[in-house]
Amino acid sequence: MAFAVGVLAAGLGTFLAIQGLDKADKWGSVLGLFVGLAGLGLAVAAAVGARRQAGGQSVTGSTIGGGVTQVRGVGGSVRIGPASAPPVLPVPPGSSPQVPSPSQGGGQTVTGSSTAGPVRQIDGVGGDVELDR
Repeated sequence: MAFAVGVLAAGLGTFLAIQGLDKADKWGSVLGLFVGLAGLGLAVAAAVGARRQAGGQSVTGSTIGGGVTQVRGVGGSVRIGPASAPPVLPVPPGSSPQVPSPSQGGGQTVTGSSTAGPVRQIDGVGGDVELDR
């Protein structure tokens, strides 16, 4: 990648040197416009991505006798479980069930925790969510 960028820069420099000072100045202005617009587009995309990842939910260093449910960014109604909750079993000492690891910073995470029930993470749903019907 670095080699390709170097070759591109050398080729552009050679092209501008052949054009002469006046034409090279005009070419430089046009190229600068497009580079500036591309940089602006990347900055906006990065800001939108950072905003989507901000404000995450996390459970850290906990022992939970039931399950963990994390819900965020849902645009409709949510129904997680049945009308009557099943009995909660205590977590046996020394057990550590597998829990999902965080895939991205700022998302929904459960780390360093032990749970006796399911770990449910729901994010970015544009409609209704219904589990355990």
